[in-house]
Amino acid sequence: MTRKTKLIILIFLPLIGIIAGYLLMGRQLTITVDGKSSQVMTHALTVRGALRSVGVNLTPLDQVSPPASSSLSKITEIKVQLSHPIQVWNDSTKTLTAVDTAATTPAEILVTAGILPGAGDAIRLNGLVVPMDQPLNITGSFVLQYTPAISLDLNLDGVETSFYTAAFSVGTALWEKGINIHGGDALSQSFTGSVDAQSALMINKARSLIITADGKDISTYATAASVGEVLAKVGVSLQDLDYSKPAESDPLPEDGRIFVVRVREEVLREQQSIPFTTTTQTDDTMESGQTQTITAGENGLQVATVRIRYEDGEEVSRETEETIVLKEPVTAVVVAGSKLVVSTIQACDVPVNYYKAVTVTATSYSPCNSGSDTCYPKTAMGTTVKKGVLAVDSTWWPTLKGTQICVPGYGIGVVQDTGSYPGTHHWIDLGYTDAEFAAAGQLTFYNLTVYLLGPFPEGTNLELP
Repeated sequence: MTRKTKLIILIFLPLIGIIAGYLLMGRQLTITVDGKSSQVMTHALTVRGALRSVGVNLTPLDQVSPPASSSLSKITEIKVQLSHPIQVWNDSTKTLTAVDTAATTPAEILVTAGILPGAGDAIRLNGLVVPMDQPLNITGSFVLQYTPAISLDLNLDGVETSFYTAAFSVGTALWEKGINIHGGDALSQSFTGSVDAQSALMINKARSLIITADGKDISTYATAASVGEVLAKVGVSLQDLDYSKPAESDPLPEDGRIFVVRVREEVLREQQSIPFTTTTQTDDTMESGQTQTITAGENGLQVATVRIRYEDGEEVSRETEETIVLKEPVTAVVVAGSKLVVSTIQACDVPVNYYKAVTVTATSYSPCNSGSDTCYPKTAMGTTVKKGVLAVDSTWWPTLKGTQICVPGYGIGVVQDTGSYPGTHHWIDLGYTDAEFAAAGQLTFYNLTVYLLGPFPEGTNLELP
């Protein structure tokens, strides 16, 4: 053996030992095939060799990472996606294409089958739509159904739009679009029928309505043009005098509320009293304030035909249609004295002659304190409001205008103004200047007797209303 040969043996002998030791020792790998992982011990030097050691023989269509020819020196995991026979049914061309591919997503499988999917296209597995980019759990052979999308024109309550759909039915297409259909909605195409791309899909959305009838609320959806159509749809009929709010011929209300009013009428005959009237005659020989009944009044009697209207059970009107008088009323005749009799009383700090004493409610006022935000310095007769000016109710004004009245605690004043007091017209208002009113404050006296001093012409009837 030459010296050169010995040198070569000395160099390669350790290397051969290392390789032999490596092969004898082996290495542990994680091998994942079609998503299933396992731990293996292998003495192979390449990826392909490691796969063969576990019974996986690669074909040209299989996908492996790292590449099959890669050395295992620095590899700890191998992933393999085996090719599978897949059939693709095309709904558009009515053809079945068979492919052998390791692709796992529907989009990749379609491309392998020569189909370029577009927006809205659908792929179905066992009748269910699966996402284009979602990997499938492929085991054995199976069939994918490809449905290309069609453009559908939509008119929804007058708003036009279009969208792509691969749905088998109109209802599914609308559901995928997020359009909910209620029972009362009107569609130009059958909800369960196939999508017809040749004509626009017209949808008239039903209005949500609440119908109140016979004490109950009925909820419904409707596209009717009038209230009457909706009532007919839900089986609510209007009989005889019944009516609805809004009326039957009116369009559907904006607030969605419809009320049905049940109406009935009944006609009654009832006896009614006819009040008698009173005629007053004056007697200038009889003292004013005295009266005498000459003829007593008597009520009459009549029979009335009355029509009573009920709405939803409540009486809303009562109308007399005909009356038959059975007995005429007797008019009362009363004689009232008009002779003025003067009496004298110590009042208003002096003896006064008066014609009539009247019990009243007395209040006070001034130009700027008359119950209004505006100042009124003048009276109804054009005089200035001050102490000595009296105001009375408008019903007394024609009789007492210009009359002197003795008001105990106030003095004698003259009726020159008119006004009103709530609840009674037996009232008198005592005038003051603003300064006097401020000093005295608001005065109110109840059941105060005042004395009418006149003067009154002969024949004046002092019977106050």
